[in-house]
Amino acid sequence: MESLCHRCGNAMQEGEVFCPHCGAPQLVVETGDPGAPAQPAMRSPSDAHRVEWRTAITSALVVAIPVGLLSALTGMYSLFVLVGGFAAIALYRRRSTGLTDGRIGWRVGSILGMASAAIAAATYATRLVVLRYLLHDGKAIDQIFQQAAQMDADYWMKASAQQGPQPEEVMHAIKTLTAFFQSPDGHVAMQLLTTVVMSLGMVLFAAVGGSFAGWLQSTRARTQRSL
Repeated sequence: MESLCHRCGNAMQEGEVFCPHCGAPQLVVETGDPGAPAQPAMRSPSDAHRVEWRTAITSALVVAIPVGLLSALTGMYSLFVLVGGFAAIALYRRRSTGLTDGRIGWRVGSILGMASAAIAAATYATRLVVLRYLLHDGKAIDQIFQQAAQMDADYWMKASAQQGPQPEEVMHAIKTLTAFFQSPDGHVAMQLLTTVVMSLGMVLFAAVGGSFAGWLQSTRARTQRSL
């Protein structure tokens, strides 16, 4: 009957107290009876694949700091959170004692994505405050929002025209939304919507990157055991 090493995850024969692959001892001392000798105990496969949440959270937070900052400053959040998912899994694998698979990678990546999204949102909001109130560049920011709102309005007007004459209620709704998004309240709503979409995207990409990295780790471990 085979069991798994609690350190490297490779297969071992029953009764072995040292892993033949990494040399880690597989002994657990029972403290209930002081006079009882140490009994060998092996971790079950379910224990090996259990998430070590403290290690997962700390690993994700360490990677989330640079990922969140770079995502906010460059706007390339999809690339950074994908790479960050691999980095978080590598750090988690180094610090943990169990195995890593796609399910664990998905969870660690999700933690990374949520932390990175929070850092990116805070960084971007701080950047806007600095530009508007310290550097007095508010007019340029408002112009960007107005241009974006006008582009959306032009798109919907063109799409409506291609479908033929539209009722006055539809055209009135488009004009009302355009005026709203060009107002200060509309700028805030547009920024909040952008932040929500960006945050959801970061969580998704980070989870995918972590899941793929965890799957690669488990595939590599199975390959080593087969050899």
